[in-house]
Amino acid sequence: MAFNSKKSKQSQSRKMADEVTFSERPDKTFNVRAFGAKGDGQADDWRALQQAITFAYNKSGGGTLFFPPGTYRISQPLEVPAVEAESQKIVSWVGYSDQTTVIAPSKPMDFLVRMRGGNGHVKGMKFMGTDPANGFQQNAKVCMLATGIQNKVFSNVSFSWGLVHGLQITGDGNNNLCVFDQSCKFEQNGKVLKGTDAKGTGNTVTFSSLKPGSSNVHVGAFLKVGKGPGSVYHIDQIDGNRIRVSPNLRRPLNTGTEYSLHIGSGLQIDRGSDNNVYGIYDCHFVGNAGAGLVQRGLYGHHIQGGNFDANGIAGIHIGSGTINATPSYSNSITHAYFEANGYANVILDYPVGLSIIEPLLAEPVDGTAGGIASIASLRNQPFDYETTSVLYNGRLYNYINETTRNFAANTGETSRITINQAGSLIGHSIVNLPAPPQHRFKEEIEIYVENSGGQPVQVVCDFAKVNNKPGRVGVEAPAGIGFKISAYYSRNLDSWMVSHTTPLT
Repeated sequence: MAFNSKKSKQSQSRKMADEVTFSERPDKTFNVRAFGAKGDGQADDWRALQQAITFAYNKSGGGTLFFPPGTYRISQPLEVPAVEAESQKIVSWVGYSDQTTVIAPSKPMDFLVRMRGGNGHVKGMKFMGTDPANGFQQNAKVCMLATGIQNKVFSNVSFSWGLVHGLQITGDGNNNLCVFDQSCKFEQNGKVLKGTDAKGTGNTVTFSSLKPGSSNVHVGAFLKVGKGPGSVYHIDQIDGNRIRVSPNLRRPLNTGTEYSLHIGSGLQIDRGSDNNVYGIYDCHFVGNAGAGLVQRGLYGHHIQGGNFDANGIAGIHIGSGTINATPSYSNSITHAYFEANGYANVILDYPVGLSIIEPLLAEPVDGTAGGIASIASLRNQPFDYETTSVLYNGRLYNYINETTRNFAANTGETSRITINQAGSLIGHSIVNLPAPPQHRFKEEIEIYVENSGGQPVQVVCDFAKVNNKPGRVGVEAPAGIGFKISAYYSRNLDSWMVSHTTPLT
C-alpha cells in the first residue's frame, strides 16, 4: 500500500515535470496547460493563456503555442503583444482541431483575441463568440481582431457566433500576404434586427427607438426594406439615431413599415494602408447575418473554391465603394459555390479588374435573379461593372457601355445560332430572340447564316422591341449564303439592336 502510494506520488511529480519542461522544449513548443490553463469549459483560463501568449512572444525567435483539446473559457480578451511584423520572431497557435480546441468568452467583450505580428500558423482551433456554459449567449463582438499581420497562414480554423464579425482584419497596419486554407470556417456571425420605428427619404434614415451605435450597427452593415431587387441598402455612416445609406432610398420609408438590419460578416477585410494579397482557398462562409466575406482591401485577393451558403445578404461583398473612394484592385473568384444567400451572390462595390471564373450561382432567396444576374451592384453604377469579367457556363460576360450603343463583339464567347435552311422550304427563316437579360453585363447573340435557302431571315422577339420597333415586326436580313447577324440588348432603348454583315469570306 505504502509502495503504491509512493509510486503514485512519483508518477504525479514526473507528469508535472514533463508539463513544465514541455513549455521549454528545444523545438520551442509551449503547452498552455503548463501555464495553468484547464480547458475544462468551466475554469477561467484567461490569466493562464495570457501568460502563455506573453511568454511565447517574448521568447527569442518565438515558438509554437500548443492548445490541447478542450474548451478554454476566458473573462477578458487575449492580447498578442505588439510585434514588428517584419521581425524574425515567429509564433504559431496550434490546436488539435477546430472541433475539439475551442476558445470562448464567459463575459461580454469587444473581441476574444487581438492577433498581431508577422509569420506563423494559426491551425486547428475554433474561436467562438458564444459562452457554451450559458446557453450559447453571444458575448464577443468579434472572435478575432487582427492588426498588422503579415505572412499568416490560417488552416482548419473556425470563427463562429461572433456578435458582429467572425474575423475582422482592420485598416490599422500593413496586413499582407495572408492565406486561409484547409476548410477554414466563418459561420453564424452577426445578427439581424427587425423593427418598424424608422422613417427616411433620400440617403437618411432616422430611428425613433433603435440606437444604432449601442446596437452594434456598423458602417458596412445592410438595411433591407421590402422584398426583391432594390430592397437592400449599404450603411455608409452612423450619427446618433440616424444612418446614411447608399443608394438613396427608392421610395420614402414610413414609420410602421418593417425593416431589417443585417449586422456582421464572417470575414471582414477593411481598407487600410495596405491589406494586400490574400489567398482564400476552399473555405466555408455559412449563415452569417450580412455578407459571408467583405473584401475592402487594396488589391490582390484571390478566392478559390469553397462555399458561400445561407448568408443573410450576400456571399461576397467586394470593393470599398462610398466608404473609401479608392477601388479594390485585381481580385479573382474562381469556382466558388453560392447557394441560398439572401439578396445576391456577389455584390460589386467599386472593384477594378475583378475576374469571376465559373461560379455555381444558385438563385438568392429574396432579391436578384439567379445566374449571372446574382452578381450585382446595389448602386448600379457603371464603374461597378466595367472592369469586371465573368466566365459563366462557358460564356464570357463583360459590361457594355450603353452610351456608345456599339457592338462589343467577342465572337469566341457569345451565344450562336446557325441557320441552314433547305431550298425546298418556303417562307422566312425566323429567329426569335430571348427575353431581355436581367443582369448588367453584355448580352450578345450571333446568328450565322450558312444558307438561308433563298429566303430572307427575319429576327423577331416576343418579349422586347427589335431595333426600337415592335418585336414581332423585327428586322429582315436579305437571303444569302455565308453571312452573320449580330444582336445585343440595349437597356437604354429597351430593345434588341440587330445588324447584319456583308457575306463572310
